[in-house]
Amino acid sequence: MKKMISFLLAVIMIFTLAACRPKVPPVDENNGDNNAVEDNTIVEPNPEDETVTVKLYFANQEYIITGDENLDRIIAVEREIKPEKKSIEEVILEELKNEPEDEQLTTIVEKINVLSVETVGNTVYVNLSGENLYGGSLEESLILQQIVLSLTELERIEQVQFLVDGGKRETLMGHILIEEPLKRADIK
Repeated sequence: MKKMISFLLAVIMIFTLAACRPKVPPVDENNGDNNAVEDNTIVEPNPEDETVTVKLYFANQEYIITGDENLDRIIAVEREIKPEKKSIEEVILEELKNEPEDEQLTTIVEKINVLSVETVGNTVYVNLSGENLYGGSLEESLILQQIVLSLTELERIEQVQFLVDGGKRETLMGHILIEEPLKRADIK
């Protein structure tokens, strides 16, 4: 009887161990790849070490000083960024606050406070704090141009909706309408 119980226990242990063995993905017989990745593998959309080249727009100092309409108001600069744990739209707005290396360019965006950035479809919603939103029409147009042109350089973005303290406003600083989303053509 003891032999029978020992035999049954041994068989139960063998089946238990066999059931716990990890499953090996099947080999694709068409290409012979036995290193195939399972379908449920999670891939980080923005790996921390990945850099992305973006085009940022900055104000032309000479235009601001002289007002010469023959000069470009806004000039594009390519910059490499690391999105890390933020959306690329958020990182672009952070980068616009940093003075460009070229001394002939400046940023007007540095004085405004961005509360949040969200993308829905082809529209980026940029929520700004009402603090420091004052200035002339030139300052307002340069801020809008810097932000809209930089964000719409992204392939999937067509327009930017500005919000102030979470809600729509007629204007940012009293000069240019922002009630509807702005496209590139709206601010040039």
